[in-house]
Amino acid sequence: MFELLPATGVRLPDDSGVLRFGLDGAATRDALTRLGEVRRDEVPEAAWAYSVGWGDLEVSARAGSAPDGTLDSAVLRRCGHQPYWRPAEVAVVLDDVDLFGYPAAEVLAALGADRPPGLLLRPARPGHYLPAVTLRAQPPSTEPDLASYQDLWTTDRDRWQLEPTGTGYLVVMKGDPPMDLLICHDTLAEQIVANMLAAGVEIVPERRA
Repeated sequence: MFELLPATGVRLPDDSGVLRFGLDGAATRDALTRLGEVRRDEVPEAAWAYSVGWGDLEVSARAGSAPDGTLDSAVLRRCGHQPYWRPAEVAVVLDDVDLFGYPAAEVLAALGADRPPGLLLRPARPGHYLPAVTLRAQPPSTEPDLASYQDLWTTDRDRWQLEPTGTGYLVVMKGDPPMDLLICHDTLAEQIVANMLAAGVEIVPERRA
């Protein structure tokens, strides 16, 4: 079981300690090594990022954009293809609520309106389970900078693809497995997708369970 600790970090399973916000890259990698083989990821706007699998989940620990950035967010995502029709095997708990254990609508109702500002829930289709959650040390900016994402439709365009969802598009980094880009600001997400469509970024079929 993973436990989200707002403003602190993530308690790791099997008495593996706490992945604490503010750790440098080496300490973050060492903490994740307790769970298994760690790989380095490339994530836009992150000085570094490391991930590790545990059961049917993946944990991605990420720094801010500064060259000497420290751990400022953790993403826990389900492995396999979306959509998710059933609970995850591994629990991710916040205030005694298993975020992957119930349909998304029930999770939102259980958390209520006063959930931590640093908690970001990846959108799910009606009746489905959450595919990913993000916990940040600080809540995201209310005025995101579109220009900082322009590589997605310019120099790095071939590394990205768009996946239709029925209500819009997911921005996905190509790979095995592909990795969804979590965009926490709705207006920013719409602007990014619009630019990617205009630039001719590849559109791929929707992934299915």
